[in-house]
Formats: sequence, C-alpha cells, structure tokens
Amino acid sequence: MNPIHPALARLARAAEHQDFAELEETLHVALRKPTWLRPEHRVGDPKAYMRHLLYIDPKDAFVITAITWLPGQVSAVHGHHVWCLYGVAEGELTEDQFDPDLAVKHTLVYRPGDLAERDLEQKMIHRVANRGRTRVVSLHLYGIAADHLTTGINRVYRA
Repeated sequence: MNPIHPALARLARAAEHQDFAELEETLHVALRKPTWLRPEHRVGDPKAYMRHLLYIDPKDAFVITAITWLPGQVSAVHGHHVWCLYGVAEGELTEDQFDPDLAVKHTLVYRPGDLAERDLEQKMIHRVANRGRTRVVSLHLYGIAADHLTTGINRVYRA
C-alpha cells in the first residue's frame, strides 16, 4: 500500500478511538473532497464490485476500503457482524433497507459527499447497488481485522 493520505490518516485516528461522531464528520469531509481517491481505486471488475484496501489498523481493530461499483453491480442482501460506516465519493449509489422479514422498508440514494445511515449496532439489513450508468466509488470503514475482511463482515440473507 502507498503512504496514507492525510484525509485517511484523520479517519484512522478517529476510528482508532471509536469516536463515531468525529469519525462521521471526518468521513463526510473526506467524501466531499476525495483527494485521497487515486486512479487505482477507480478500477472495477466486470464480475463483481471490487474492494480496494486503503488502510489496515496496526492493532487489527478496523480497515478502510474503497469499493468500486460498475453499472449494474449489486451486493447480496446482508447485515454486518461488525460496525460499519460508509459514504459515496464518486457516482450515485442506491441502498435498499429491509425489515426483519426482508421486506423493503425504504430505498435511499447517495451522491458524492453523502454518508449512508450508520450501522454501529449491526442491526441493519440492506442491499447496495449501482443502478446508474457510470462507475461509483464508495469509502467504507469496518470494525474488523484485515484477515477477516472478505469472510467476517457480512451476514447474508435470502430475500
């Protein structure tokens, strides 16, 4: 990984202290001015959305990732085993939120600079999608060690 960008370093400091109010504010600033977003973070995979690991906490308490969504890419309906904060740096991302019976409660659309509803208590069930015609890049923070990034975050549901 390249040296950490100052905006991501500020995010890392807030995440390290689990100061979620500060973390949300810092994330919001990073999304409004995504100078941290490098060309390689915009690379997508036609088969599935693509995670780019931006920062690994040395104590394995959290990771910061950029996710690139090409047009038409959709996550599974899922919840999280860990705390999660995210927002949109580029493009337009749609989130369907579900009730416990897996009926859609509401649909939200996030644009550059927008923060998604936070999920600190791991109760949210949602599906995230790029329903537009252009690439989307979102910035995510997960309270998990990097070794468990692909297998330890999501609780998948059949909707």
